[in-house]
Amino acid sequence: MEENPKITQVKLMEEFELTRKQVQKIIKDLQKEGLIERQGSNRSGRWVVRK
Repeated sequence: MEENPKITQVKLMEEFELTRKQVQKIIKDLQKEGLIERQGSNRSGRWVVRK
């Protein structure tokens, strides 16, 4: 996400060989921990990785 802020869930699924549910849970957990943030719309937004 840091290298490609516009990466989609489908691309993450393919890259890490995970199901959509697994990717969604990981994203939700990372957001809860404040490590990532979504800016913009679901369709054309991007991920911001916080440090």
